[in-house]
Amino acid sequence: NGEDKPDEAIEQINLAMEADLPAQTRTDALMMLGEQLYRTFFYGYTKKQWGCEPSELPAALLKRLPIRFSYEDNYYTTAFQGIPREGYTALVASILQHPRIRVTLGCPFTPDLQERANHVFYTGPIDRYFGFASGRLSYRTIHFDTLHSDGDFQGNAVINYPELKVPYTRIHEHKHFANWERHERSTILVEHSKETGPDDVPYYPKRLERDIDLLKTLRERAARLRGVSFLGRLGTYRYLNMDQVIGEALDFAAETLRALASSENTPTFPTSCRVQITS
Repeated sequence: NGEDKPDEAIEQINLAMEADLPAQTRTDALMMLGEQLYRTFFYGYTKKQWGCEPSELPAALLKRLPIRFSYEDNYYTTAFQGIPREGYTALVASILQHPRIRVTLGCPFTPDLQERANHVFYTGPIDRYFGFASGRLSYRTIHFDTLHSDGDFQGNAVINYPELKVPYTRIHEHKHFANWERHERSTILVEHSKETGPDDVPYYPKRLERDIDLLKTLRERAARLRGVSFLGRLGTYRYLNMDQVIGEALDFAAETLRALASSENTPTFPTSCRVQITS
């Protein structure tokens, strides 16, 4: 508000990110950034990305917005961060070359597949696993317009466009992710966000209040199953980053092997997911 000292401003922003505050209270606290900053950087982008008012969103989504009182321009603050030198395609291809892995494409999950397996690790949408019998969870999805350009298109890997009048949310120029490479031409992806329809690929769990009620029902049904585990962003209906998904999968694999070795029931959800479901 122009009168707070830096320490006081930091205290107010930290308060805004407290998970147990009502959504409207968190939004009001974020607005302490000032109406101009809130409207310029936060409000429009959030509404385009999620298709609803920021006050409707759960704490976990609002807490993803990095607010800093420094000149640090990295999105994440972790000590170690990076991308594979040869790209993620090469990384995944190398994993799939393992002799005990067989990949079958164009093969949607159906109940008869589970009957042919000793155990299923399901990473698709948990509501789809149950045939949407209890209803559909809400997700946001994205689609890209692909452009090509000579030289340098925007000078950065990602630029966000928070204005509501701009129909897209951000533009990616991928060659800037690999700054050790040099390319004369550039591929640009313009990202659009929309609600997920029946034929769309879901990306982002919204976790609105009505979704949490349905998720509780689905998790209760899942807990009664044997021979299936639910993993990943869609299988557990949580907004997880890639490093979180990988770390959780490694921990889950170790936990599953321990259960099998001791003839115990294999876990249904990751340990970090076995907490009270909140919005």
